[in-house]
Amino acid sequence: MRKTILGTILFLTVLPPCPAQELNCEITVNMERIPSSDRDYLKNFKTDLERYLNSTRYTNEELYGEKIQVSMTVFFTSVTANNRYRAEVFIGSQRPIYVGDDKSEKVTPILRIKDDKWEFTYIPNQRMYFDEFTFDPLTDFLDYYAFLIIGFDLETYKQLDGSRAFQKALTLANGAMATSFTADWQSSSGFSKYGFVEEINNAKFQPIRLAYFKYHFEGIDFLGTEKTQKTGLDNMLSALESIWKVRQLNPLSLFIRQVFDAKSKEIAEVFRSYPDAAVYEKLATFDPEHRSVYIETRSNR
Repeated sequence: MRKTILGTILFLTVLPPCPAQELNCEITVNMERIPSSDRDYLKNFKTDLERYLNSTRYTNEELYGEKIQVSMTVFFTSVTANNRYRAEVFIGSQRPIYVGDDKSEKVTPILRIKDDKWEFTYIPNQRMYFDEFTFDPLTDFLDYYAFLIIGFDLETYKQLDGSRAFQKALTLANGAMATSFTADWQSSSGFSKYGFVEEINNAKFQPIRLAYFKYHFEGIDFLGTEKTQKTGLDNMLSALESIWKVRQLNPLSLFIRQVFDAKSKEIAEVFRSYPDAAVYEKLATFDPEHRSVYIETRSNR
């Protein structure tokens, strides 16, 4: 599997663009909710953001040509001043499913987040660059999610291997909390950038990160052959039970909610082949917000 052949990963200040960038991000932009007169200023927005994310090197990890596949959909909601905008954003990432050391054509979703608070200034043809010492509401938002995406991807291959990336994301969130954009990073009706990354870095949530590794590396990657499929499903069920135990003590956890938001449909589908259909009641207990997904899938086995 890809990450098993990599050495220790050192997270550094972002290096100049080179062939080892980690992300391949495709951005979709929706401007229907803002005046047509403002849309001309945003005609290069998609290209500028893709160029920034896909040419920035966030770590010194060598991915051997295999970049993390990322999608981002930006829904502009308003124009608050000259060149200042509000938007809602959906961020998703995925990685290949492996059969032994071989990459299959199937993928598994890793991160699925809807962030409904992003306010920033964008000037056409402005220079965008990483600066860990100066807060910028445009690039720090992108960098925050880049580090989360990289961290979660790493942790599907090796236990706690995303720690440095998650710490970088927390540092960005802490910096934002000291600015006039605090409200964008604190709690909202659906999601909190600061709250999410604070949980990830909190030791009491470490069992979730360990379970996330087990779910993928010892679970989803074992489903490709008939010989290992039952072992993979049992490992996935054990990982989900570990997450549920943490949830009992932290029922409002953002971290746990995001895990199941990303994985619920996949969980329901892969357990179709589990010998005991009663497993779906257990899955619904672990993830009550998506109970209907599990019950419907069980009915259609």
